[in-house]
Amino acid sequence: MTTDTEWAELRTNVLKNIMILMETWNGSPDEAVEIIAGNQENLDHLKAIEQKLSEDAAFQYTQAEKQLLTVIIPCQQQMMAAIRGEKLKLMNKMKQINQKNKVRDNYVSVERASVFIDKGV
Repeated sequence: MTTDTEWAELRTNVLKNIMILMETWNGSPDEAVEIIAGNQENLDHLKAIEQKLSEDAAFQYTQAEKQLLTVIIPCQQQMMAAIRGEKLKLMNKMKQINQKNKVRDNYVSVERASVFIDKGV
């Protein structure tokens, strides 16, 4: 049977793993998506540990864990901001493409109506 202190040590290790992955971020939105996806397993593990701890121990983070969290949370927010920024850029590009199509469609008829020529035969 695992004690609360052992669970707390596991929690600290999981937080360290999360931080190690986040430190590899190069600032690109694509990399952020990969890191967040990779950290999902660690977050699931962290949730499981939190459930195993007694209520008192679950909410008492050590000083080291608090320091890790103060680094992890802003980094996660920066990643999410980068992803949102990229999403907005893509949406604007899509709007521009759609706008170009609308302008083209106003000048050029897209419908291909059949045309009969009366040659007087």
